[in-house]
Amino acid sequence: MRREARIGFLLAAPLLAGVFLTLGRTALAADSPSRSAIEDIMEPQPSQLNLSPPGSHPSPLTSSTTGQLVIPSEPAAPHRLAIGFNDLGEQLRIHFKRDWAVEQRFLMGTASSDFGTVHANVFGLRGYRFLPERRRFRLYVGLEGDYVTTSLRSVNTTGNPSSVATVSGFGQTSGYAMGGFGGVEYRLLKRIALDLDIGPYMIGVKEKVTGVSDASLDFVANTAINVYLF
Repeated sequence: MRREARIGFLLAAPLLAGVFLTLGRTALAADSPSRSAIEDIMEPQPSQLNLSPPGSHPSPLTSSTTGQLVIPSEPAAPHRLAIGFNDLGEQLRIHFKRDWAVEQRFLMGTASSDFGTVHANVFGLRGYRFLPERRRFRLYVGLEGDYVTTSLRSVNTTGNPSSVATVSGFGQTSGYAMGGFGGVEYRLLKRIALDLDIGPYMIGVKEKVTGVSDASLDFVANTAINVYLF
């Protein structure tokens, strides 16, 4: 309020000084202190207004820092490429997107039969669709297609020397396995995860010598340890 009164007085000072000079020039000439006071009034005073642009000085209400605590996020776990191992073979999984993956599988195993020991090889390809991870668990579903071959080893002809098992090439079969599966992946460590899934598979094979073929529907379980490289 005091500053506004002073500014109004400074603006009116030249007009008032002209009136005083016209009415009392002689008295002002005799009274030098009064004339000096009027001249002081007429002398322009430096303005006290701050005419600088508002942005040229930092605002006292603006803090130089936000005051917020920034917590660095934890690096994402590797998920692009994984090598898997199980009791029957190995697998190589590639994620072309975080929730989609393809996997190459090679499995082999042996089983006993009435004719001897059967050795089997499985070459397969899987496709995965993963759901978002929750507390280290990731559910997934997928489809699989395999090429299967078998061969007969350690032929058993006990009690039947003329058994068909003695024929060269007997027991060699080829066929397919295809089906769907659902399971869960549990991340044990940052780079190591455990897979467990199960699903129905149609399995069909044909024997080379006899030409006999067979197809069946079975539920197949799969477990594996995956090591994520990156």
